[in-house]
Amino acid sequence: MKLNRLLVTIAPEQPLNDSFHQAFWFANQCSARVILLTVIEELSELKEIANYSDTAVNIIEEAQKFYHHQLNQHVEVLQAQYPNITFDTHVRIGIPHIEIVKEANSSLASMVIIDSTRADKKTACQRGRNTLNVIRKSEVPIWSISSYSKPIEQVVAAVDLSNIEYQEFNKKLVALAVEYCEITGADLTLCHAWRLDSEGYLRKWSGYDDNDIEQLSQKMKQERVERLKSLLKPHQNSPVNTKIEIVEGEAREVLPLYASAKGVDVVILGSLSRTGIAGFLMGNTAESMINQLSCSVLTLKPDSFESPV
Repeated sequence: MKLNRLLVTIAPEQPLNDSFHQAFWFANQCSARVILLTVIEELSELKEIANYSDTAVNIIEEAQKFYHHQLNQHVEVLQAQYPNITFDTHVRIGIPHIEIVKEANSSLASMVIIDSTRADKKTACQRGRNTLNVIRKSEVPIWSISSYSKPIEQVVAAVDLSNIEYQEFNKKLVALAVEYCEITGADLTLCHAWRLDSEGYLRKWSGYDDNDIEQLSQKMKQERVERLKSLLKPHQNSPVNTKIEIVEGEAREVLPLYASAKGVDVVILGSLSRTGIAGFLMGNTAESMINQLSCSVLTLKPDSFESPV
């Protein structure tokens, strides 16, 4: 995957704050093509009014012109700061998250970037409904930037080793994480959350004592370490500094705590989804973690995922 075709979404009236400049710095590093997208939310009432007056039609047309001009003004300023970027501007009308997903597909974007910081949120990790809907329904990786205070130095890729069928997806996840860290110069940690769920059964039915449980746990942890190492082997010539961490507990509980304690800047999550169940297009564990993480999040879907949009 080459992260060189980026879709950057800018809401109407949204200023280009430091979070956006983190994205533009990233794009400049890899000489990316960047599409600036603004979505004007369609109001159904205007359609009704249009039956009686031409004013409603003119309102939408004027709004399109205004926001397109605003995006072009942004480009004039940004081009001087980020000379390696090729900019395009698009304005769409409709439901924001649907239009963002459509634009990502039609423009062949390799990643969608959304600034998720909002002054009215109680906590930094409160991502809005629009951001979550884009993450749920996009086939394209989503970088949700929740805050910006320093360069990206620490990146964690959350790897799920619970199912052997995830192996190919994990390879894709690690490849994305390594490429992202090569661009940003960040250190990469492959982090796997694990616990011995069958401990109670082993004690009750197999007569395992504390020593037996400890030995078994160590063997299983080492096996997971070796599997994580195997995921890094194809990237052994990469300049990225990498390490492996096994944390004990439920992923949705311990990974956000780990990221906070280690001062992680970006967490990369795989969204293994159940596409047949409405509202669960991201996967329960991933969505639960996203709602707890105060740092930026980059989400990735498997190749088999088909967007409902």
